[in-house]
Amino acid sequence: MPHGAAVHRVISAGVAVAVPAIAFMANGEIDMEFIVLGALIGFAYWYWGPAWPPL
Repeated sequence: MPHGAAVHRVISAGVAVAVPAIAFMANGEIDMEFIVLGALIGFAYWYWGPAWPPL
């Protein structure tokens, strides 16, 4: 796996975890919709995110 692909996967996983974490810090509770939203945004970044190497 090229280095750029690993970075791309780490960023998408970080986005998927960050969305519910920020919602938890703001509301004090974790709701299923924020988990789903984080997963959707992370998957969308992984699938449609920037190609590596950058053009």
